[in-house]
Formats: sequence, structure tokens, C-alpha cells
Amino acid sequence: MAFFGFSAGNMDNYLNLSTHLNGDVDCHIFDSIPSTNDYLSSLEFSPRTQVCIASEQTQGKGQYNRTWLSNKDKGVLLSIRRVFSTKVNLSGLSLVVGLALLEVLRDYGIMGLELKWPNDIYYQDKKLAGILIKNITRNQTQSVVIGIGVNIDVNIDCQTPWTDLHSISTQESINQFDLTKDLINKVLEFCQIFEVHGFTTFSKQWASVDYLQGKQVRYNDNKQTFLGKCCGVNDEGVLLVATKVSTKQVYSSEFLTLL
Repeated sequence: MAFFGFSAGNMDNYLNLSTHLNGDVDCHIFDSIPSTNDYLSSLEFSPRTQVCIASEQTQGKGQYNRTWLSNKDKGVLLSIRRVFSTKVNLSGLSLVVGLALLEVLRDYGIMGLELKWPNDIYYQDKKLAGILIKNITRNQTQSVVIGIGVNIDVNIDCQTPWTDLHSISTQESINQFDLTKDLINKVLEFCQIFEVHGFTTFSKQWASVDYLQGKQVRYNDNKQTFLGKCCGVNDEGVLLVATKVSTKQVYSSEFLTLL
């Protein structure tokens, strides 16, 4: 079932989206909305998977409350809310979602992509897509909202070097509806595998596209400061940084600087 809000505009194409998705999925479609993540987070709890898609976000956010910049109708802006058991360790989930996006984009002929731990897709040192995950625990379940933004043809003023599919694709055009439904289906597929087997199933796949592998970084969270070289992730998707004296485990990129 699809729910519409604001002006439907060119989002009319998504009216039958749910019929193209695997499983029982509620679809919420907007022409413009403050934030797809916030919208799904505000809904009453439901055991069903829910998807929110918009052609524009007016208050889109990335990691650490940073603004996610985008142009209307020029990118894929969507969120997925999926329920996991509290027994599932969600560490590494953002990495798995990144791998799902990368696999779909490869199917559209986009090669040479890398994943920057823990939540960005890069092409030649420029950001192509980002992921934001929010988790709320309720009784014996974890309600996880997965926000995804993919640049298709954008023109933004941003400190982070960025690129888009229009600039790097060898195809004349990419059907945005097809790309959107393929991304959703692949993310849901990978979430199912992750729920059963954890991150270890994806560890080799991650290692082959690890953007930070071998790169020098500085970590400073006001409690500890160290310099080191990134050397992959552990079985839970935690970043490993080799210093002169030991290998450190890094759980957040907020205090990590690439040198």
C-alpha cells in the first residue's frame, strides 16, 4: 500500500512501488518532506517493513546531525524502517547496507566504487552516496531506520568533494524508479542475511572495497589521541587502526580525521 503526502508531483510514478518490492512493505511517498528518516521514526511502531521516498528533503541530515544537501528530483532519497530482534548485534549494519548499494550500482554499470567506513560510497575520492542509521529499542525488538541518499544529477555547494551518477555513468540514462526499487530490494535482502549470519558473512566482500585500507588517520575524542594506519575491520564491522604500540578499535567516525 502506498501513502501520499504533500504534492504528489512526479512521484506519481511510485504509486505501485509496493508491487515491485519483495515482501510485505508499506510505502510512504512524498514530493517534499523535511526528512524521510524523521518521518518513519515518528510513525507508530509496526512489525511490517516501511519505506519512505521523497523527491526533496528540506531538512535532510547526515551523520552527527550534519546537513545532507540535495537538489529536488536529482537524487534517490529514501528511508527503510525494519524490525530486528534485540538479540541481533547491529554493529556492521551500515557497512552491509553500503555493500548492498554498491552491488546494485555495479548492476547499472557503475564500477570502481569504494566504501568509506562506516557509511559512505566513494568514487575516485568523491562522495556518491551516504547512509544514516537510527535505532530505537522497543521491548524485544529494534526498530531500525536506514536512510539512503544517492546523488544522480546534483549541483550543490559542499565542503566534502562529491560526484553523481550522471558524471560517472557510461549509460545515457538511468531509470530512477528502477534504481530505487532495486536498492530497496537489495538492502532488504542483505538485512535478512545479516540478521541470520551477522557481519562475518560480508567481511571478505567489504575488504575488497575498503576505501580506508592502508590510509593514515588521526583519532581525537578528547579522551585519547592517536595516529595510525587503517587495517580493515573486525568481525563486527568495527574499524581497526594500527598504531606504533597496538591496534585500536574505532566505533565512531566522528573523531576520525583522514591525513
